[in-house]
Amino acid sequence: MVGCAICIKFAPAVIVATGKTDPGEIVADEIAGQAVTFLAVGFLVSAKRFAEAGLAIETFSTKQILGTAALGFLLYRAFDAVKPWPIHKLEKLPAGWGILADDLMAGVYAAVALQVCIRLWIR
Repeated sequence: MVGCAICIKFAPAVIVATGKTDPGEIVADEIAGQAVTFLAVGFLVSAKRFAEAGLAIETFSTKQILGTAALGFLLYRAFDAVKPWPIHKLEKLPAGWGILADDLMAGVYAAVALQVCIRLWIR
């Protein structure tokens, strides 16, 4: 939420100062989008599934945690770079909203893909 607020508040001034529509100097949008990717991990991996598999959150290995973090990061970067529909259209929103919205949607896509991977990977 903080990354979103910062991006919306300060992006218009950075756009004017740099003359770019999506200045690379703004990273709050990237932080917010990456956060969306991982926000869903704890909520969408059901406790029931853990119980059925005989696992508890504490039993995840360091390798599984690091693998999930790396995969989430790579998925987010891929969706942010490729910009499948409607991510590219969201960039056209005005000022800070366009800068932020495309990254948030890339985070949503990455979160869904990460969930599919987690559900197939953790048995």
